[in-house]
Amino acid sequence: MQNIDDIDIQPCIRSGYCCNKAPCYFGEVTSDTNPSCKFLEGNSPGNYKCGKYDEIVAGMPENNAEFEPAFGAGCSSALNPVRLKMKGIV
Repeated sequence: MQNIDDIDIQPCIRSGYCCNKAPCYFGEVTSDTNPSCKFLEGNSPGNYKCGKYDEIVAGMPENNAEFEPAFGAGCSSALNPVRLKMKGIV
């Protein structure tokens, strides 16, 4: 588990939840009928990853990406049903 400013952050389990719902500032929608980020790579929960991750991280802190995108933050959200299913909670 990672700790940032005394807040425990759950490790990313690559659920793809947030990126499937909408792209971050650095992303783009897949199409008019598909709101998921077109840079989301992988084909199933546990295998998803950001196709722009290295580019985004390399541009920090100038690109203001410390909080957006919130890599792994969706995975730690209790409102993420994909994470809950992956963890066997639901």
